[in-house]
Order: sequence, then C-alpha cells, then structure tokens
Amino acid sequence: MMGYALNATVLISLLSMLVVSPNGYGQADPEWLKSWNEAVSSRPEMLSASGRIALPEEPGIPMIIRGRVLDPNGTPAPSVVVHAYHRDSQGFDFGAGDNSYTTWRLQGWVITDEDGRFEFKTIRPAPDHLGREAAHVHMTLESKSFGRQWAPTVYLADDPLVVAAQRQGVGQLSQSRKVSALEIVDGVQRLNLELRLKGEPDF
Repeated sequence: MMGYALNATVLISLLSMLVVSPNGYGQADPEWLKSWNEAVSSRPEMLSASGRIALPEEPGIPMIIRGRVLDPNGTPAPSVVVHAYHRDSQGFDFGAGDNSYTTWRLQGWVITDEDGRFEFKTIRPAPDHLGREAAHVHMTLESKSFGRQWAPTVYLADDPLVVAAQRQGVGQLSQSRKVSALEIVDGVQRLNLELRLKGEPDF
C-alpha cells in the first residue's frame, strides 16, 4: 500500500511538472500565462535586433546574449520576435521577495535581423534565491510562418547547480533545455546561442 502511495505521489509530481513547463511540454501554467499576457500588453511597438533586458544601472555582472534563430530547415530566420526574461542578481523573478511585480521584472523584446541574429544587453542572472535551480534565461520565439513557441531554457555552464542530466541533454532535457558556456571579454560575460524554430506553434 505504501508503495502505491509513493508511486501516486511521483505521478502527481510528474504531471505537475508537465502542466507548469514553459518549454512546450504540456499546457502552460495559468500563472505563467498571466505574466506572459501582461508582458505582451507592454511590448514596445517598435522592435530592433538589439535590445535590453536589464537597464545599465541594474546591479550585477554585465552580460550580453547574442543569438541566431534558424527555421526548421536550418536557414536563418529574419523577423522573428524574441522575448527573454531571467532572474535578477539576487535570484528573484518579480522583484524583492518575488512579490513586487506580476510579470517578470527583467525582460526584453527584440526582432531578428535579415540574418536571423539578435542581441540582448543585460546582467548575469543568479540562481533561484533559495538555491533550488541554476541560473538560466527563458526565451520565446514568434514568427508568421511558425507561430509562437518556447525556445529551450538556457542554463549557464559554469553554474555548479547545473545538474549532470542538464549537461548531457538526457531525454526531454535535450529538447527543452540547453547548457551554454560563457565567454568573458573586457569584464563582460557573453552568451552565444543558436536557436531553431519548431515546425508548429506550441502555446
């Protein structure tokens, strides 16, 4: 009987992970959608290939995210809207104590250029303030041809909280997460990414 209860608990946990995943597995969590819709409502009317997530005065280690978006066939994808957000230098998503905002405090929007490239200036995100999850960046992609979809969550390779399964890309992690190394140039950390669109929208 105890074994059955344990299995049921594990099953419920797995189903919960599927529901809240912002990476295309299962349905989006309603709370996440609320934050997403608020972010969309404040999206700038004019976008360029270069933008900001954190303002210059934001405390933290400077970081630049440079990426290139490809279509499902591997061809550079222009005019793809990229939204990105991450935690601050204290490990909070929604301000101090995670209760100051209802959408992500550090977030930004860009649109890819004719070569599918984009850039965000920001700070290095910290791990979750309780030490539950490694530092990472969330991104979504939106294009006329392939709709709106989650990009893999990008974890920082030098973070000791990145678990072995994430580094090896085991199972679903190989599609929903990626671990990327950082370069440091003149004291600024640089994250270089290549993102590929899926054939269909997923949220």
